Formats: sequence, C-alpha cells, structure tokens
Amino acid sequence: MFKNKTKLRNVAVIAACLAVITMISSCNKEEEKVVDIKLLDTETSGPFSMRKFIYDDRNRMKEIQTFSGKQLLYKTILTYTGEELTKYEDIYCDEDGKELEGVDIRYFIKKGNTITWSTGVVLVDEEEEKIEQKTSFQSTFTLKNDGFPEKLEQEIFGCYSNVYFTFVNGNLTRTSYVNNLSGDDHLATGEGYCTYGAQRSALSGCNTPKWFLFFYFYENASHNVLIKAESKSIDAKGIKMEGSATFEYVFDHDGFPTKCTETLNNEYESITEYTYKN
Repeated sequence: MFKNKTKLRNVAVIAACLAVITMISSCNKEEEKVVDIKLLDTETSGPFSMRKFIYDDRNRMKEIQTFSGKQLLYKTILTYTGEELTKYEDIYCDEDGKELEGVDIRYFIKKGNTITWSTGVVLVDEEEEKIEQKTSFQSTFTLKNDGFPEKLEQEIFGCYSNVYFTFVNGNLTRTSYVNNLSGDDHLATGEGYCTYGAQRSALSGCNTPKWFLFFYFYENASHNVLIKAESKSIDAKGIKMEGSATFEYVFDHDGFPTKCTETLNNEYESITEYTYKN
C-alpha cells in the first residue's frame, strides 16, 4: 500500500514538472512571436552610400540623413501640420557636418484628394539674413481615397510630364507616363510593371503619408518586397528602350529584408542592406 502511494506521488510530481515545462515552453514561444511592424533604421548601398531614418512618436519619418561613408551630405527634414505633411527641406552640410547656406524646400498643400507642391530656396543676403523664395516649379498629386497616388502632373517652364499609378494590395504594379520635357511637340511615353513577393518590404512599417513615400522611394515604398521590375519607353526622337531588374533577398526571423541583391539587365549587380530600430 505504501509503495503504491509512493508511486502515485511520483507520478503526480512528474506530471507537475511536465506542466511547468510546458508553461515555460509556451512562454518562450510567446517571446519568440513574430514582430508585425518594424521601422527602417538604415539603408546602405555599397561602401559609400547610406541613409538613416528618424521618426516621430507616430512612426512618421521626420528626418532622413544621407551619408557618403561617414560624412553627412545632407538632411531631409519633414514638417507636419496635424495629420498632413506640409513641407520638406534638404539641408546640405560641409565635410564637418556643419549646415551650409542655401536650403532647397518643397511646400505641400492638400485640398480633398489633391496634393499641390511648389519649390523654394532659402538664400542668405548681404546682411546674413535668410530669405525664403518660391520658384516656378509646381507639381500636383491626385490621390485615391485610400491615400495612394493615382496621378502625378509636373510642369517645368512650359514643359510637362504626367505619370499614372496602378496599385494592387498596397503594391505599385504599373506606372505609365507621357511627357514633352524636350520642349517641342514630340512626346515621350513609357510604362513599367512590377512583381512582388509575399514578405513585407523594409518601409512597410512606417506611417509616413503613402503619396510621399512613393514620391521619394517609388516602388520600394510598396507593402511587399519587389522581386522584378520591367520597363519600356519611346523617347521624343522615337527611340525605343527596354530594361529589367530582378531582386533577391535575405530575411530576418520576422520576415523583413536585411539584404537585397539587384541584378540589372542580367548584368550589373548592386547590394543594399537594411537595419531596423530596436
């Protein structure tokens, strides 16, 4: 009888131990849960080109720093008014990282589903006073209801360019354009097609307005990773051109890209590496 009780007690102890082990295992699995959102910290292309991204408390980009090696070349400062992005400035720096005189500015005004932007520059007069001047360049984004761009119209000194965008599930799948930037009556036309993988892109986690991301990063701002891009065009002289690029990735354990190898026209290769905020 005593032996049977001992056996029962041992079985109970073993069962309790197994339960504890199972609980610990479950906790570890919770800790290893895949992260759904990551913010891109740095993007490095080759040994001399790197961009670093800084965000506000709403996960919107507020500054993009561009480096050549360790030297800061310029800073792009994004300014928001409430929900809307209203201005960005390119501030150039000398070899010591000190800001130089003269700042390139773009102003954004949103009315309904239209974003109009104009350009400007900050100059320094003889009395070292900063003067902000607008220039003649102006562009207009027409947005869809989900905030993605549908059309981009640009006018420069009487010449124009219209670009049209098609999106599927947050990915830029097709672009087409018509322009007369040559300044005569001959039009240049072109179109591009993109194919995407299932994994999320490096920029999928930030809340910066979609129209700006596609203006600044183009197809790389799509929700998923780009795996193939094809383009064809006819210039103002009637010359036809075609090109293609493929992209291969290394992903981290959460499924975000850490390395991208781009092969352009089956010949030239370039590598881009990504790191993320902790």
